[in-house]
Amino acid sequence: MEFFKLHQSSILLALSSICFIILLFLKMTTYLSKEKKRTLIFFTLSTFLMLISCRYSAYYQDLAGNAPYYLTRIWKYFLFFNVLNVSYFFNDFLLCLYKENNNVNNTPKIFNVIRVIILIGQILLIISQFTNLYYSYDSMNVYHREKFYFINYLIPLIATLIQYYILAKEFKNTSLRIKIPIILYFTLPVLGAVIQIFIQGFPISNVMIGGVTILLYLFVIYDANIQLKEKEKTEADLRLAKEIQQNEIPNAFPAFPGRDEFDLYAMMNPAKDVGGDFYDYYFIDDNHLALVIADVSGKSISGSLNMIKAKVLLKNISSNNYDPSEILCKLNNSFIDNNKMDMFVTMWFGIVEISTGKITFSNAGHPDAIIINDDATDLYITKHGIPIGVTKDYKYTNSVINLNKGDKLFIYTDGITDIVNLNNEEYGFNRLIRNIYSNKDNNVKEVIDSVNKELKEYSKGNIQFDDVTMLCFELNKNNKKEKSIMEVERKFRANLKELDSIYDYYSPLISKVVSPNQANKYNVVIDEVFSNIVKYAFKGKSNDNFINIKLIIDNKEKVIKMIFEDEGIMFNPLNNMDPKIDIKASDRKEGGLGIYIVKNMMDKVSYEYKDKKNILILEKKY
Repeated sequence: MEFFKLHQSSILLALSSICFIILLFLKMTTYLSKEKKRTLIFFTLSTFLMLISCRYSAYYQDLAGNAPYYLTRIWKYFLFFNVLNVSYFFNDFLLCLYKENNNVNNTPKIFNVIRVIILIGQILLIISQFTNLYYSYDSMNVYHREKFYFINYLIPLIATLIQYYILAKEFKNTSLRIKIPIILYFTLPVLGAVIQIFIQGFPISNVMIGGVTILLYLFVIYDANIQLKEKEKTEADLRLAKEIQQNEIPNAFPAFPGRDEFDLYAMMNPAKDVGGDFYDYYFIDDNHLALVIADVSGKSISGSLNMIKAKVLLKNISSNNYDPSEILCKLNNSFIDNNKMDMFVTMWFGIVEISTGKITFSNAGHPDAIIINDDATDLYITKHGIPIGVTKDYKYTNSVINLNKGDKLFIYTDGITDIVNLNNEEYGFNRLIRNIYSNKDNNVKEVIDSVNKELKEYSKGNIQFDDVTMLCFELNKNNKKEKSIMEVERKFRANLKELDSIYDYYSPLISKVVSPNQANKYNVVIDEVFSNIVKYAFKGKSNDNFINIKLIIDNKEKVIKMIFEDEGIMFNPLNNMDPKIDIKASDRKEGGLGIYIVKNMMDKVSYEYKDKKNILILEKKY
């Protein structure tokens, strides 16, 4: 003990210096939550001021003169004041952990009780400065404890015991990395305070608080780094799940450019990076179109995986099957057989007979469809079955909707009606009906865009807690006459694996105006241009990069135009000199042959760089 008394000033200076450095590091830290960072800064600052005050109060103590007389009292007051502050901000740190563990924003009363106790301690400390309640100084400026000195230690001790109770009861989910310094905070300074009541001369409890503050910072930063790595791994998983989900849900519109009997548009806004909602549409045969919208219990990755599972099962079961109720019965049994996580799915599944407008559908616990026509817009209420995945061998039933030409069908998930504003008021069904009816004369995309815009305005400032998904189908009044100009475009990931999807999308459209042999030549052009962009504009780095391909067929001018746009590095393939094809292949320089083929197959090829985009335009008369 004599050693520590002899080097007391150096020990306190070293600890306070470390705390000051920690303050600087905390100020620069970016991966702690704002509230936790603020709390740790004030906690460390209080420890720093406590150690400095302890050092200088001891330094000026026992010195004669007016300056030491006042400085001793000032530093001693700041010492005890910051001891209470340390306890106060440690309480705030525990509150941060409580909110994180329980995912809440409210403050339980027990934390406010601790704040009141510490406030009482501050008031008593101020009173003691004028009454010698805790300590006094004699004429020689020598420090003496008074009979109520123990109260000064009792108040932070009571606060600490309550905090220990909170930790034992509420923080089962707190990581061991954080529990270790917290437990040391509850034991070492308290032990030091008890010893200090009986032994004077060295501030044991203050030194231990300084040591525990340093340990707390180190463990919190270590824990934050571990969580950051886990978060990065989770985000990577989410990106993969999101990519899988985006590939599973059709999002190219017009959905069926060659069909003019109907229009269809859909959208999904997941509450998280990936969602549990899904929609789909596909032809069972040339005259029967399947429409489905569903809501899988669970969000994020679990919901996404079950969404994909339900979607794949449904498509397999509905192949060559025209009975929605039977399809849902089979889907329900298949889903239950592989449902280890006890998930369920609400689903609306219908089959549209395009030639008559008759929709046969079955409902598994999903919101009712909305019918939009010139006279009214309202629910088409039918008996619901139970959600998919609840009871095996459940028998679903069919209902029928007869759409007239010009009527629209609107199906959606309950994430729309359940969305709330800042007053916690739900958007509700009535607002949805009013919005849709006001857009009854608009096309299907405009209907959905209007609802989506109003939802965003209504919930502005609030977190979206559920996925928002909707699909609108319209039976056209008259089949559209062949347009003089047809335009379709779609984005594809900058990956050579996408080539088959590009052929599947554009070849049927091109084949409507040229022979199959000529259509195959366009596939060659697509292959060469797309491959060139992937190789040179993106240098083979395909992750999160896209190439937009627009097809324009001008029936009047008899011209097919293809426009490739990408945001890769500026790259003009037309700058390359044409290869010398009259010499041996082994003597030719590598590259340039693909673009040479494209230029010879097309009537016109041009390039421009605009708005940070490479734009390659190909034209050919047919």
